[in-house]
Amino acid sequence: MNSLYSRIKSKSFVLRRLSIKNRLLAAFIITSLLPVVFVSVYSNMKYENSITNKISAYSMQILDELSQNATRELEQYETLSENIIINHFIQNGLPQFDAMSDYEKNQLQTQIGDEMGQQIFQLGNISNVMILTNSGGSFFDLGFELYPAKQIQSMLEETKQSFGNAYWTYLRSSRGTNTIALSRRIYAEDKLNKQLGYLIIFIDEKVFSRNIYKFVNLGAGSSIYISDANGMVISSLSDDIPKGGHFADKEVFSPINRQFNREQNLTAFHTDVGKHQFLVASSYIRSANWFFVGMIPQKFIVSELSDMRRNIVYICLVILLLSGMISMWIYFTISNPMRSLLLYAKQVRMGRLEATTSTRSAYPDEMDKLTETIDGMVEQLKQLIGQVQSEQQAKRDAELKMLQAQINPHFLFNTLNSLKWSAMLGGNESVTNGIESLSELLRSTIMVKDEFIPLQTEIENLIHYANIQRIRYGDSFVLNTEVDEELAVNLVPKFILQPIVENSILHGVGDDEKRVGIWVKATRQNHVLTIRITDNGKGFDTKHVKEKRESHSKLSGLGIANVDERIKLHFGAVFGLVTSSVVGEGTETVITLPVYTSEGDLERYV
Repeated sequence: MNSLYSRIKSKSFVLRRLSIKNRLLAAFIITSLLPVVFVSVYSNMKYENSITNKISAYSMQILDELSQNATRELEQYETLSENIIINHFIQNGLPQFDAMSDYEKNQLQTQIGDEMGQQIFQLGNISNVMILTNSGGSFFDLGFELYPAKQIQSMLEETKQSFGNAYWTYLRSSRGTNTIALSRRIYAEDKLNKQLGYLIIFIDEKVFSRNIYKFVNLGAGSSIYISDANGMVISSLSDDIPKGGHFADKEVFSPINRQFNREQNLTAFHTDVGKHQFLVASSYIRSANWFFVGMIPQKFIVSELSDMRRNIVYICLVILLLSGMISMWIYFTISNPMRSLLLYAKQVRMGRLEATTSTRSAYPDEMDKLTETIDGMVEQLKQLIGQVQSEQQAKRDAELKMLQAQINPHFLFNTLNSLKWSAMLGGNESVTNGIESLSELLRSTIMVKDEFIPLQTEIENLIHYANIQRIRYGDSFVLNTEVDEELAVNLVPKFILQPIVENSILHGVGDDEKRVGIWVKATRQNHVLTIRITDNGKGFDTKHVKEKRESHSKLSGLGIANVDERIKLHFGAVFGLVTSSVVGEGTETVITLPVYTSEGDLERYV
């Protein structure tokens, strides 16, 4: 959640490029139009889906009823074909037809026509009945239409392979008449395995379509046609769907064939034919192995939505207008006090702190609270300016006093120089060296303000301190220093060695006349500077160090603690000093510092 908030916050600079007016206008338009558009699109989709589902169910139901009507119609022709096949003139005449004379053939055909004519023409849409021998020769032909021999021969080949001894297909006569043909093999009545010939019944496709589905309307622009199992159009009312050919096999028939053969279930689906989208529904005619196909234009399905979509556009325009007016009204309620507030801020920037704002109102909104806050800031700014002026005056007074106080150190140094020369004239070399060292120490303390000094300068201060201590202790101790030139320039805190050497003098010098040696040695390992202060004095018990510090019995103890605390404050807890002492053997103090040679390097620790 925090990452999402951070991401949104980081992208807010894009909106900051727009004015508040444009941001408010965009916000109102989006927040008002977005729900309307969303609801409209959602309702349109749901309504379109609902209408599509209803029309799909309605279309499938109608096609199923048409399939049942077509099945009943086709069963009449199949019944007629069975009656023709078992006629005794046909059963007796076909085996002997080739041996008959022309007179006998004509007489037999007349007898068949007289006996079967009334039964055949009870079905008004039969255009021809043709009986052929096994070799394809004409045995009986009731009609006056001629059909291409190639089509007849192809139909007979299909009849041989048909299931159930009934093959339905489409034929076009030589004159261009569209017909639906039923062909069957004629078997001997007493020997069912003996084929005598073929029967073909020709049905007028125009009359057939008029009787079955011509007056069925699935909607404006819709089409209904019949195709066989291979996709060839058997019957159609539309000139755009030619009979005897294939229509939109990939778009229409392939999905129907896949549903029927693989899914065993015919359902409605959408497809594009040409530049238009259609809802396709289908139904299976089992007796002929055909499919009734209905195509409904999608524009007809959504035609009822056009008025609703137009009304939605009008609603969006009205909302857009109202949103713009409301956003501008709200913008003016913000911009007017903001403009006054900006003018007030400019006056404050120009130094007119006495200016008063006129944006305060009786409405406790955010702008009024912001104005109140700025008023408080201006008042506080006045107080701070007065306080700064007072502090500047106090600082000038302090600087003046410091300039006056600088007279005292010069007077002190001049006095020490006079005492040094007096001691030299008196021949007291120890006092002379002590005064000279004291003068140098005071100069380093008072005049030098730097907290960090080179290690060589610190050693020099330590030597001056030792000279001063010799006035009191004489030759009871000897100070030895060992610092390489490359370590002499290393910066260290000022006066870190003096308290430790003082500790060695206080705890090392005893009542005996033993001369105590004090050694100061600096070494370096990687980036760590180590300073060891070792003496061979009488030593002390480290267990009592804490008690002596708390009782302030020795100021040197406080000085050592002060040195350790200063080092840790400057450089961290990993640095500092460690003191170890053995009674009768001496004391050793180890100081660890980082190796740095400039103030800039010390900034990472300071």
